[in-house]
Amino acid sequence: MRFSALLPVLACLAVTLAAPARGEPEAAAPRFAVVELYAPGHFGNSYEVMGENEMRRVLEEAVFWGFNRYGDWFDTIDCADPFAEERFVNQGHALWDAKKANFRSAQALGLPCDLIVTPNHVYLDQCVPGLRAETDPHIFGQLICPSKPEARAIILKNYENLFADLARSGVRLSALCCCPYDYGGCACEKCKPWILTYAKLVQDIHAVCKRHHPGVEVRHIGWWWKVEEHRLLTEWADREISGATKTNFLHIPYGRTTVDDVTLPSGCRRGAFVHIGYSDQHAPIDIYGQLGPVIAPERLPRTLDDLAKQGVTELMAYSEGVLDDVNKALYAGLASGKFRTSDEVLRAYAKRYFGADDETAGQWGEWLAAWGKPYDVDTAAARTQLDALLAKTPKGDWRRRQWELKLELFRLHGEIAKGKEWTPERLALVDQFWAVREQIHRGLWGLGPQLNVFARKFSPMPWYASWAEHVSAQRK
Repeated sequence: MRFSALLPVLACLAVTLAAPARGEPEAAAPRFAVVELYAPGHFGNSYEVMGENEMRRVLEEAVFWGFNRYGDWFDTIDCADPFAEERFVNQGHALWDAKKANFRSAQALGLPCDLIVTPNHVYLDQCVPGLRAETDPHIFGQLICPSKPEARAIILKNYENLFADLARSGVRLSALCCCPYDYGGCACEKCKPWILTYAKLVQDIHAVCKRHHPGVEVRHIGWWWKVEEHRLLTEWADREISGATKTNFLHIPYGRTTVDDVTLPSGCRRGAFVHIGYSDQHAPIDIYGQLGPVIAPERLPRTLDDLAKQGVTELMAYSEGVLDDVNKALYAGLASGKFRTSDEVLRAYAKRYFGADDETAGQWGEWLAAWGKPYDVDTAAARTQLDALLAKTPKGDWRRRQWELKLELFRLHGEIAKGKEWTPERLALVDQFWAVREQIHRGLWGLGPQLNVFARKFSPMPWYASWAEHVSAQRK
């Protein structure tokens, strides 16, 4: 048979092989070129406490759902310089070693690796009088002033150590993703405007990085930037380093699904920094695992649709741990084009992790989606629905159990919210609330002490401030 005669047969076979398996959704075309998972291990979150094998499994699942890059940040808060003392294994050593292991795992899975950089955030033992940055309500942390030559030399030496050690460890950086705020900044007169001092410092850090990681790109993260700062950086970059800035992952404020229409340097791609650590609601908020796992089945697809219309081509998901496991699936599954709708993603999630059949998976999807607006959930009805689902669900690990406990948290919250006075009965309900949350944090997620914004004192519960004041007064 001639080859030309085989062409129709081969074409038919190609279509058959490319078709999705029966019962599986037909994948759409990829919507964004970059779907990055930014998973900073810090503040006692999941990524900071996980072992190497645990984190590798997280990354394996991230690849399954459609992530195609990985980023991490070395938050040096409370850490002494690990390169100044190598005889011991202190917190700085342990955290940095874990990041190197995670980068290697990501590389083995085919994920390009990005190091997120907050340029003048330094080690605890370097933040000394005479070098410290000037702060304001917007600028805080372990910061030193890069306009002081001694401080600038310390900053560049720190990055020299990090970049060289990554290279020795077999990690090859694809990009430096730089962020001027949280932590970052200096309010002194020499550093004003900070965005330009930051940009010039990034340029110097990039030069250091290229010696160890040839071809590494510079990208920016627009978290907290002002519109005027975008204009200033664009003018400077086009004049001084035209074409060197590859992407800016623009900030999306809470309650928004779009980025600001700001100027970008020549050749800079429009990206977006997508917060996946909270639910559909920005008020009252369900964030950072304070109230168990989160889900945003309406906000995330709407955000992706709006960003595509704005010409965004690259995405970075800001994640703070396994608390947003469902949101990872929603975000990456939809952004990569592997799935078309939130319903498809949630069905696939229930099948993959709960072993549910198609009908039960659809019911799980509906039950989970309701938690996008957790304060609106009828907990009694949700309990009845959950019992019926559990009877038909053959398996379940922490992923399933965390939602059972979230339901209990909100049941208790509902009971607490009915009262006004701190009676013994109402106080006992709060004790139960914290006990259930501890089951999630310690029993399921394996977390240790929760630091900074994850701490209990930042609880979003409307009764928290009154309860804390009452308990404090009783202890005096």
